Amino acid sequence: MTWLVMRNFQPQPLKPAIESFLPSTGAQAPTSAQVASDTTAQPPDVSQLLPVDAERTLANWNYDRQDWSHAIVHYQKAIAHGSDNPDVRTDLGNCFRFLDQPEKALEQYELAQKQNPMHENSLFNQISLFSQYLHDNARAAVAARDFIARFPLSPQVATARQLLSKAEGARQAGTQPK
Repeated sequence: MTWLVMRNFQPQPLKPAIESFLPSTGAQAPTSAQVASDTTAQPPDVSQLLPVDAERTLANWNYDRQDWSHAIVHYQKAIAHGSDNPDVRTDLGNCFRFLDQPEKALEQYELAQKQNPMHENSLFNQISLFSQYLHDNARAAVAARDFIARFPLSPQVATARQLLSKAEGARQAGTQPK
């Protein structure tokens, strides 16, 4: 199972089905049909916003609809307009990840970590990216240990420990690529 921390921004009550990657909190994730039916909604009116806010709003709107390609375009424009922060970089990385571009996702997660080493989501997302997409159990274990050490009170520590155990088990079994 893939674990991924998504951003907290939710301009509408509908959560993307992709959040089903997170441990269940008792709330039922919408079905793909529910998410698809919401894609006919009109984008928010951003005509009164500054360009940076407009791009970030449109990026988030597309992200929530799992329209990763359009979200990428708007996140990149938001960054170009000055909204370069760990949350935007992590969301951009998630978009690349969902488009099966793990190296680009990793680049964004690493940039987020350089901007703020205490940004939990960008480090946490690296753990499963290394283990499940890049099949690099050694780096997954390093990221998991780093996460546990830096964020011992995080609600994601239990999941990080599970992923660490899985990565170490795979390495010991000799399934680590060379």
